[in-house]
Amino acid sequence: MNKIMLENLLNLVKENAGDAIVNNPAIDNQFNDAAIGETSSHIIDGLKNEYSSGNIGGLMGLLNGGVQNIASNPIVGNIISSLAATLGNKFGVDATQAGQMAAKLVPTVISQLTSKINDPNDKSFDLQGIISAFGGGGVGGMIGGLFGKLF
Repeated sequence: MNKIMLENLLNLVKENAGDAIVNNPAIDNQFNDAAIGETSSHIIDGLKNEYSSGNIGGLMGLLNGGVQNIASNPIVGNIISSLAATLGNKFGVDATQAGQMAAKLVPTVISQLTSKINDPNDKSFDLQGIISAFGGGGVGGMIGGLFGKLF
């Protein structure tokens, strides 16, 4: 995943973070940007972990838009659980509220991500670029570099 795609993902999260994070009294406003960054990181890490563990079929099915109910997809469920734990641990959000925040935001972002990947007129995300980055292991450093500059 190149720097442009990482920035595009971060923007997708920002565009959808209103009710889940920014306007949510469960998380202190000083942590909004960091929570948005964590959401982006967890989505990328979750997808990369599926690739690394050999679940390429499940990952491709999700990213190709082959999943009817994204919120019930096990890949998405793993990302939601991981993000909820981080929101609780890093930002002091109650476990129930953290789960609700993650469950509201992650499926929406992944749904929009898959729509953009599969829209031939939208070049903001490229499935081949995403998959090759997962295989090449270059995502971690790029994420750190990008979030280090933004936050």
